[in-house]
Amino acid sequence: MSKSSSTSALRTLGGLSIAVGSLFVAAGAGAWFTVTKQLRAEKIEVPGNAPAFAGKTVQGPATAYVEALVIKGNAERGAGGRTFADISTALRGVDANSDEAAELRKQSAALSTAASLRTSLMTSVLAYGVSAFAAGLGAFFVLAGTVLRRSDAD
Repeated sequence: MSKSSSTSALRTLGGLSIAVGSLFVAAGAGAWFTVTKQLRAEKIEVPGNAPAFAGKTVQGPATAYVEALVIKGNAERGAGGRTFADISTALRGVDANSDEAAELRKQSAALSTAASLRTSLMTSVLAYGVSAFAAGLGAFFVLAGTVLRRSDAD
């Protein structure tokens, strides 16, 4: 292979790398902004008992994660420290029509709702991570492609 054909191949590969990298950056940024927009639309405010970001709107990975932690803590306190398994076991040991059974069912429902909310928030945290990874990988491809396209200068 001659020097000019290898240079041409490197330039082509560099151009392809830049194009793919640009798509990754755009996809990552688009996903990041979409998740942010959807979280903002929910108008969730981090409560005062949060370890950080109290009073802030949930609109990013850090605030979503903290909100999930707060929901978990509040649900556990509301259920008296019981888990789903604890509540299921307790329900088997009481009269189904008793006040205690009704209270246990309320705790179970609250834990279920909290688990659903936490799952949604943690999914958004994961989406932020994937979008940042895609954008970072794209930036690497753009940089590598730029280097390859300039390789003919040597």
